[in-house]
Amino acid sequence: MTTRPLLLTRDPDLVDDLRRLAAVAGIEPDVATSAAEARRTWSSASVVVVGDDLVDEAAHAGLRRRADVVVATLGSDVDVPWRSALALGAEHVVVLPTAETFLVERLAAGDSATLRRATVIGVVGGTGGSGASVLAAALSVSSARRGHSTVLVDADPMSSGLDLVLGCENLTGARWQHLTDVTGVLAADDLRTALPSIHGVDVLAVSRSGDVAVPVSAVPAVLDSAVSAYDVVVLDLPRGHPELLEQLVARCDDVLLVVPLDVRGASASVRLAAWLSAHARTGLVARHLPHSHLDADDLAAWLELEVAAELAHDRRIAAALDQGEAPGLAPRTRLARTCSGLVTGLVVR
Repeated sequence: MTTRPLLLTRDPDLVDDLRRLAAVAGIEPDVATSAAEARRTWSSASVVVVGDDLVDEAAHAGLRRRADVVVATLGSDVDVPWRSALALGAEHVVVLPTAETFLVERLAAGDSATLRRATVIGVVGGTGGSGASVLAAALSVSSARRGHSTVLVDADPMSSGLDLVLGCENLTGARWQHLTDVTGVLAADDLRTALPSIHGVDVLAVSRSGDVAVPVSAVPAVLDSAVSAYDVVVLDLPRGHPELLEQLVARCDDVLLVVPLDVRGASASVRLAAWLSAHARTGLVARHLPHSHLDADDLAAWLELEVAAELAHDRRIAAALDQGEAPGLAPRTRLARTCSGLVTGLVVR
């Protein structure tokens, strides 16, 4: 089995650049100019770099889905066929020469087992007011408490700001509006330094000022940067904005759908549950209400999902949030214990 990287492109300028970067990394790559030619070493290559010119061809060639696929372009990531890149399972889209340092490190890493890649957990509410943002914040706090480098990403354009939930809205640091022009993978240290941090969690929140809450064009590069920089990425996903949701869910290892244990919440969640289960590994988080008439198993059967966790009703959470206390911060609360169990089950060291 080869441990050499595979370069898949017919673009002579791109292949020259990629060969040069491989030489800097001290690696001799295999080069293929068609998906058919790439099939021989596709599964065994240490990393596959696909040129933007052959992404569509590779995505429709029936190649086995694998980890460690990078799409490279000499132009702009706007020109990349994103649906094909997602179908191919690409973990990163890099723009050269901006991302040369990242790509050299990736090529030099060789065996994919040595490469850093975060566990990405998406959290979304089946209906408004389900508590998904609170759960996302508490998961992040629990992850950091267990020693994982963690970033909480507010990916909902309609969000009022996850920095408010964690109580760090007054801290200086980058928000989404400052990352509008990002097109390539950011250096890990640069990203971690730029973001505000509280309780061991770095936070990328929406800004409550400005015209653009989440710059959709920058989302792929920013998430690729986060995946390379942290152990755990927690995404607070939007219920609307289907194109953005599709991009985000494609990068998740697991998605948690938070649904209140009542008929209204269950009914509102049916369509989203079906879509999520068709696109990602999805678990149900059943949220108990003061007068719930459903149990978690009933809800799971209704939505055709497995129960990942149950959230007990705790009226103290709202009071704690009003006082600026992060959810799940006290380790002995029911919310913190639930999140600790989820982190244990979802995060791969």
